Amino acid sequence: MKKLLGDLSAPVLAIIVTLGVISAGLVLMAWFWWFAPQAGRMGSLVVVGVPAYSNTTGRLYISVKNIGNAEVNITQVVLVNETCNFTQGATTTIAPGETWTGTLGCPQGLAIGPTVEGVIMSTAGTTRFTANVIA
Repeated sequence: MKKLLGDLSAPVLAIIVTLGVISAGLVLMAWFWWFAPQAGRMGSLVVVGVPAYSNTTGRLYISVKNIGNAEVNITQVVLVNETCNFTQGATTTIAPGETWTGTLGCPQGLAIGPTVEGVIMSTAGTTRFTANVIA
């Protein structure tokens, strides 16, 4: 019979496979230890209740809750293609689980019906809302 040269013996092959499985497990463990917790952090906004817009004073009354697990910065609120101004400053930060209630100054006379459409732009994306028009 002809003897095969260069063939791996069973113990050497077992050691190579074992080292491969251990290294793959370490890479997977490193992923879950360092990268996965950061990838799962994100904020998410929901509008609480029904926002209200005064057509005569130009004020928008709105409450927003962060239901995510990271901070969210509200950068802009747009009502019928018009930017509203924060009464508290340029940017509002909402911590996870917190609710922010604000009064924003908007242009007067934007609404021509019983409701008006708006958008909240933030680091968590855009959130649409519909505000009731009050006198």
